[in-house]
Order: sequence, then C-alpha cells, then structure tokens
Amino acid sequence: MQTIEKHTNRLTYLIEDLLTISRLESGQIVMNLQLVELREEVARVLDDLQTRVKEKQAALDNLVPAGLWARADADRLQQVLFNLVENAIKYGRSAGRVSIGAKARSESEVEIWVRNDGPGIPPESRERVFERFYRVDRARSAETGGTGLGLSIVKHIVQAHGGEVGVSSEPGKGTTFFFTLPKN
Repeated sequence: MQTIEKHTNRLTYLIEDLLTISRLESGQIVMNLQLVELREEVARVLDDLQTRVKEKQAALDNLVPAGLWARADADRLQQVLFNLVENAIKYGRSAGRVSIGAKARSESEVEIWVRNDGPGIPPESRERVFERFYRVDRARSAETGGTGLGLSIVKHIVQAHGGEVGVSSEPGKGTTFFFTLPKN
C-alpha cells in the first residue's frame, strides 16, 4: 500500500507540474505583479522547507538584504524559490550549506541566487538543465524523486516576469542558480 501511495503521489506531482508548465507556455497564467520584499519571501520559503533541511542536516543562509524589493507575483516567486532551494538541498552535500542571496544589478533589475556546495553540474549539462524532463544524473534522480520539470517551470515563471535565469557551476565545488526580476 505504501508503494502504491508513493507512486500515486509522484503521478499527482507530475500531472500538476505538466499543467503548470502548459499554462505558463500558453500564457494562461496571469501574473499578479506587485512590489514584494525579497528577504521576507525567501524567509517564507525557507520556513516551508525546514523538514527537508533537517532530513539532510543542511544549513540554510538567508543573505538577502532587508529592504530589497522587486516587482513580482509573490506566489509564483515563492514557487521559483521553493524549486531552486529544494533542489539545492536535494542535490547538495549531506550536512552541507545552501545560501540564498540577492542584489540590485541596476536601477531597474535585481538578481536573486541560490547556491549549494554539492558536487556541481558538468559543463555539458548546464545548457540543458532548464529543459523539460532533463536530468543530469538519472540514477541519482530516481533515488531522490521529482518530476524533472521544476527548473523548466522556474525558467518559464522568470521569463513571464521579464527576467532571465541561468546557472554557474564548478564540479566538486557547488552550483549557483540565479535569476533576475524587475525592480519596479
């Protein structure tokens, strides 16, 4: 029964993710843009992920400066942050560190980043990580779960805000995902 429940939940997540990405691609999701204080949004997401943090014995750092604002849909921003932080925990080192930070890039744009100290992503995989269902390490992905759509959803949400998303990584030294949002 537990196996059936596990697979039923996995299929439910897959269907929800497919519906989300389909709505994003077709423009059916309308962004409710408003000014959001980034440190508070990150704090909410980190609070929601405390169980995962304890399981992995990870340390989380909210390095977002107080008073940094962006124009975003708060719910969709939380979805982006949740996906990125959850991945950073999942694919980071056991008892590792995950840091979330942000800075103003210009008068009109902010950059938010999520960094872990895990094994990193090989250069040949970095361009593909935002593709639907792409997995860097299929064997490890089967063990850790997920639908393979999280980063694709992140990309579409960020682009719907008029931002860009990217990744930098050094094998053996960790990975940083970053994205931009309009400031106002």
